[in-house]
Amino acid sequence: MVIIFPPVAFSNTADLHHKFAVRGEDWYRRLTVNNSKVLLLSRRVLLRLSHVAVYETDGRFVCSFGGETLETATDITADNDGRVMVLERCAFFVHIFSEDGDLLGSFKLQGCYVYPSIAFHQASEHVVIAGTEESRTGLDLLRVEIFTKDGVFVRSTQIPKEGTDFTTWMTVTKDGRIAVLLRDKVLVI
Repeated sequence: MVIIFPPVAFSNTADLHHKFAVRGEDWYRRLTVNNSKVLLLSRRVLLRLSHVAVYETDGRFVCSFGGETLETATDITADNDGRVMVLERCAFFVHIFSEDGDLLGSFKLQGCYVYPSIAFHQASEHVVIAGTEESRTGLDLLRVEIFTKDGVFVRSTQIPKEGTDFTTWMTVTKDGRIAVLLRDKVLVI
């Protein structure tokens, strides 16, 4: 998966449709889209401050939210209803916001991750979390948890990894396969 900054939207023929600059000089950013908006998660690493900036696809800034709630947010996704889900790395929580930034709820993860990622599977309407977790035996495990879009735990699995690579990114395919990017390889579940 390639992330382009500033965010770019392409037409059906992959012609450049529009590009725009984003606000702030944050060090850590993640991007997702919902039905009609570009959602940019930004985090100032040393200050433990995170927020979500919302833009129209033409680059017009709409609003910013989450500054009162988010500290060490690490990833972002959006569901079919336009709700925004932000993964808190240190607290192991997912916060659910409306498209306008109202906090609708939160749910706690089952595991404790080093570098977790979040994705939404549109067909099943499930939230998928994947990340590296240390086991009691000292082996690094890939842990995957699945929740409903309202935060009800569905199931989880742990897969031993070869080596000590941390997860760096994760996505879910249309047919429900989970692809996890490690430092030098991709695992598909």
